[in-house]
Amino acid sequence: MNVSALARQLKITTQELLEKLPELGFDIGARAIKIDDSLVPKIIQAYKKAQKKELFKEELAQVEERGRPKDKDAGAVKEKEISIGNEIIVKDLAEIMNLPIARLMGELMKNGVMVSLNERLDFDTASIIAEDLGFKVKKSNSELIEEASKREKLQKLLADRQGQEIRPPVVVVMGHVDHGKTKLLDAIRESNVVDQEAGGITQHIGAYQAQAGGRLITFLDTPGHEAFKAMRSRGGQIADVAVLVVAADDGLQPQTLESIAVIEKEKLPFVVAINKIDKDAADIDKVKQGLAEINLIPEDWGGKVICQPISAKFKKNIPELLEMILLVADMETPKSDSQGTAIGTIIESHIDKSAGPVATVLIQAGTLRLGDMFVVGSVSGKIKTMQDWTGKALNQAGPATPTKILGLKDLPEVGEILEVISDKKEFKEKSKSKQKGKKSLLKNNHVQSNDDKDNGNISVLNIIIRSDVLGSAEAIEESLEKIKVPDTKIKVIKKGLGQINEDDILQAQASQAIVIGFHVKENKNIQALALEKNVNILYFDVIYKLLEDIEARLQSIKSKKIIHKFLGRMEVLAIFKKKRDSMIVGGRVLEGKVSKDSKIKVLKNGEVESIGALSNLQSAKEDVSEVVAGNEAGISYQGDPIIEVGDQLEFFQEIYE
Repeated sequence: MNVSALARQLKITTQELLEKLPELGFDIGARAIKIDDSLVPKIIQAYKKAQKKELFKEELAQVEERGRPKDKDAGAVKEKEISIGNEIIVKDLAEIMNLPIARLMGELMKNGVMVSLNERLDFDTASIIAEDLGFKVKKSNSELIEEASKREKLQKLLADRQGQEIRPPVVVVMGHVDHGKTKLLDAIRESNVVDQEAGGITQHIGAYQAQAGGRLITFLDTPGHEAFKAMRSRGGQIADVAVLVVAADDGLQPQTLESIAVIEKEKLPFVVAINKIDKDAADIDKVKQGLAEINLIPEDWGGKVICQPISAKFKKNIPELLEMILLVADMETPKSDSQGTAIGTIIESHIDKSAGPVATVLIQAGTLRLGDMFVVGSVSGKIKTMQDWTGKALNQAGPATPTKILGLKDLPEVGEILEVISDKKEFKEKSKSKQKGKKSLLKNNHVQSNDDKDNGNISVLNIIIRSDVLGSAEAIEESLEKIKVPDTKIKVIKKGLGQINEDDILQAQASQAIVIGFHVKENKNIQALALEKNVNILYFDVIYKLLEDIEARLQSIKSKKIIHKFLGRMEVLAIFKKKRDSMIVGGRVLEGKVSKDSKIKVLKNGEVESIGALSNLQSAKEDVSEVVAGNEAGISYQGDPIIEVGDQLEFFQEIYE
């Protein structure tokens, strides 16, 4: 019989069958075309048995065990823990799991991931596959290492370009949600940006410039909601001064403390803007007391922290705040070199319908010009157009200038370093080398869902995310991970930039997922298709509303726990009778007790092979209700007749909570 014909019969791929056969005890060769006809029935039987066993283990993994002695936990499967970075090569993953590469390749193919030995898997895909193979996965500190590497690279590039030209200071505005950061910038710029933000909350990092005292200041407006921690942190890494906005009527809140942590980590000099002093409930001293309690002593209390009371709404004390910002900035006098090729950091990237990939870069040294060739992370390009923060066209941009650029071949990651390459040959070489390890952000960042294989008794909510910009997609995914509802789990099975499309709806239908659109427009045709396919599409403009909705959905799908309450364990000493679906066996109770009407796990070499039920219990040839440790017992077992002398039987009660 042809291998392909047998594979079709078993409803798997030919390659998957060839990978599986050695595990089943049939080693016919990795490139075999035919199988001996006499082996076919045995292979089918072995495959079905393996499938049944795998399904049984999955069901058992969803049960909470209670009462089993920890030092004699023979039936529990101990998870091995492995660490994976942002990416890992397939063969390296097999090596750290100490598994045959064939086994891993088979599991990948089963999950629809078609890769070669030397291709890279992202963390999400690798962790799902590893968990399916019985490993507990944690993320290594590679992200921190990568971040440190980027920082070191930037510092080295800038160290080589130290100049004596005074540049505008870069100021990052931080603080808790709704404490008035964007309103403050609105007052400074005398514009009306805040009304354009959904719910009055900044959803994207923004870069703006303003004049103060005849000098230019660059402001970075970082989102205040807890969800945007990563974006706030990026803002801190490229700034000279921080403004910590604290509402006088609300005091220090979780995101305030988080912002302080970022400021201290980045060793940024900062000014505290105590906002909303116009409110009746405003208490400036309470804010100062809160700062003093975390060892940030205000200047007028004998410390070094500059606190400036303001009202962004009524533009009160704004000039005084700007004066303090410049005073703090001048203590270190930010300088740069505007000569030569540009170096900068990406602070935002998104897809524009008509323009394609668009990014905002903050120039940190040199001058960026139209026509410049550049590399940024794994992306290369050539500057086609440049705009300042107002949308005005630019021919060039110097240090501390936030600049929107077009001419990218792909979307760069936020936080990546942009480096202009003037030599064409060097540019081509760098572009090629970057392209090899490139993971496109324009394409959907796809994580394979495998609902049947979730460890733990949990209900899974599958989600597909579509957002307008990369920063929002990252923030949403990071925030979803933090939602903790017992016995539930969120799986982002797909995420991408741009409008929700037909493929999203069809995949949502297949995986029973909901589709989230963040800052994307509704499409009537897609809505009609979603209605036809019974798929939910949720549109949001404010992230905390999204998180509240998802948490409510998790609460509604939360399932009851199945609990196995340990009663006792017995070693099998004799087999008295064996039928098609039952057995009568005898043994000695090793610990706990055996109770009538309990359920039974059959353990072979410490691994649970099957579960059955106890229909009758005897001791000294008399029917009894229970037998305690140290005594012998005879039991009537209902289930697969696989018990052998030497096996252990574990007795338990099944309860639900």
